[in-house]
Formats: sequence, structure tokens, C-alpha cells
Amino acid sequence: MSEQLAQLYATDKDIHDLLASAKQRLTETVLRELASERGVFYSLHDTRDDLVESISTLPHTYYEVTDLISRRETSRRNEKTTFIVLEGEVPLNDIRAVVSEYQIEVGKSEKVDSHNKGASAVVMNLEYDEIDYSRTRLIQRTRQDATFSFAHEAGQTIIRFPASDKAKRVVENLTGRIECNRRAPLIRNAIALDPEFTADERNTFFTRIMSEMAGHKLNGVTNLKIAPSKPQSDTDEPAELDEDERAEVERTMLVVVRSMGMSGENLIAAPEYQALKKRGFFITSVTWKGLQISPPYDKNHLHAEFQDGENGKDFRLAIKGVYRFQEGGHTKSSRPVTDLERELLTKLIEKTAQDVLSDMRSNRAALEAKIQADNQDESVDGSPTKMAAAS
Repeated sequence: MSEQLAQLYATDKDIHDLLASAKQRLTETVLRELASERGVFYSLHDTRDDLVESISTLPHTYYEVTDLISRRETSRRNEKTTFIVLEGEVPLNDIRAVVSEYQIEVGKSEKVDSHNKGASAVVMNLEYDEIDYSRTRLIQRTRQDATFSFAHEAGQTIIRFPASDKAKRVVENLTGRIECNRRAPLIRNAIALDPEFTADERNTFFTRIMSEMAGHKLNGVTNLKIAPSKPQSDTDEPAELDEDERAEVERTMLVVVRSMGMSGENLIAAPEYQALKKRGFFITSVTWKGLQISPPYDKNHLHAEFQDGENGKDFRLAIKGVYRFQEGGHTKSSRPVTDLERELLTKLIEKTAQDVLSDMRSNRAALEAKIQADNQDESVDGSPTKMAAAS
């Protein structure tokens, strides 16, 4: 009985851990405001830790605790999304049918609803509880919501969804049901780099996405991550980096890519890049600013990455914000984008990534065909018949 009652209230330690774990959301200013609403005022010399220690000992009602929990929840503003392409247009009725089946299966444990978006798309909204036992007790259970879009575009069905493990499982569940109902497999296509791509090609994939987005001009690279190439043979030792070494390599690569973006120079020609190339490093994640070359001339803050960076799989993207063009200049801080802007920019990054990857594969295939043809010509030139004729 006592163990059950212990779960019905928040202890001082629970409140303390909740306040201490949300430094970005529950800032020192916010904590002082919370205290002042109770008529409690602290010295300007008190640190954030002092405020957390003191506020956690104050009485908190149920509604005050839930307010603290909601305040520390992270925004979906920078949520990463991903997408897969199904060949052919899956009938919207089939999609609505499997959504209904999923809704019946999960029952009341998850909240599922769906609606049509125009004449060529179905949107499914999902609310569910996510439990993380590594977090402090009050925030182990977090209410999450996810949006899944099934749209017919250019004769294909594109599924867009959050880049989370839960969302991926839901998509696999729904597509599996479609296959079962149709008794035919679905052909899925996703952005993934070919295993034989070199470090140069992996870097080219990201630099081309940044520089070839329609209607945009690369206006700066704000962050990137790298990974070392895998050993070419069993005798080669894998490149192992500690955190400091990795950070140093990432800083060097960032400087080179920034210089390329600002000056228009060729990345491959930079001596710093050549040095990193010899060591086998390549980009796995990049965040950049794209300047619109036509009105409204805003500067969009964008992100693209492979979650499995070393293998070039699980492509994800994010629209981090926008610097509005106002009175002859851009705002100093990033602003949230509208839902329409987010949708358009997401589709633009997706299409750019698809076009770049398709072109890279075509170029590689053409090069391999040329090498094979050259080798055949050499073997013919060196054949016994040719040699006899020459003698």
C-alpha cells in the first residue's frame, strides 16, 4: 500500500531533478518568475543551482507540477523527419483501411485519427506515451505526437514521418498491412548511399544538396559531423578517434566547407580537404543556411544527415528556422517557419537529395562502363591474332 501511495505525489527530489534537468527551457529567468508568482524573491547573487535547491522545497500542487513538466518539454520546431517512396500510387482507400486496422489494434493505448488532405493525400495523427527509465521519475513518461503523410506525387506514394524508432515501426506496420491486403509486395525506395561510394562521393552528396537547392544560394555552413572510412581490407586498421580528435577534424572540415560556400571555391581543390581525404574522413551530417534568390529573400536554416553516418543510411532532415529579410537586412535570430514553408522546404530538400543521388549513380555507372570498355579494347589489342598480324 505504501509503495502505491509513494507514486501519487512528487517528492522534493523529484521536483529538484525536474528543474535541474531542463536548463535550456527552465532558465534562471524563468525560475525567478516562477518564484515571484509565489511571492518569493531571491538575491541576484543566487545561482541557478541555488534557485533549483530552494524552489524544489516549496509546496507544489498537482497543477503546478504538470505546468513544470509542460514547460520543460522540448519543442517540435527542430524535429527531424524522413521519408520513403513507394512505387506506384497506393489507393487512398487502401491507406485509410490500414489506418483503421491499426487504430483498432492499439485501442486506447494510443490516440489515432486521420483525414484527407486534398484529393491526393491522407494524413494520420498519432499520440502515444514514450517511457524512458533513464530519466528522472516525473518525466519518464512523455506524451508524444507524430504526423504521418501519405501523398501521391508524380505517380508515386511518398510517406513522410518523424525520424524516430516508433514512427518507423508504425510505417512498417502500415505498409506491411497494405502488402497483406493486396497480396503483393511494395517496392520501397529511400535515400541511402551505395556501399561502394568513396569518401569524395559521400562529401559530394552533401555539398551538392547545399549548393543545388532550387531557388537558393548557399550562404554559410553552421555545423557538420564526420566519420572515418572503413578499412579497405582485413589488414588495414580502422581509424579510431577520441572525442577531442573528432572535434578537431570536424572543425577543420567545417572551416573548409564554409570557405567553399562563401567564396565559391571547389572543395576538392582545397589542400585542407585533401589532407582529410587522405585520412579517409567524410561528412555524415551538415547544417547550413540557404539564401532565397527571389522575394522574400529570406535565409532558411536547414539540416540533413544520415543517422547511420558510417554506412550512409537512414536519411533525415530538419527545417531549423528562418532569418527573415526585413528593412534591408536579415533578423539576427532565427524565427519559426510556417507550416506551409516547412512543407515546401522539406519537399525541396527531398527532391534535391533524390536528384543528386540519381545523378551520382548515373555518373558512376557511366565511368565504370567506360573503364570496362577501355579494358576490353586493351585486351583485344593484345590478343594473339592482333599480335600475329602486327608481326
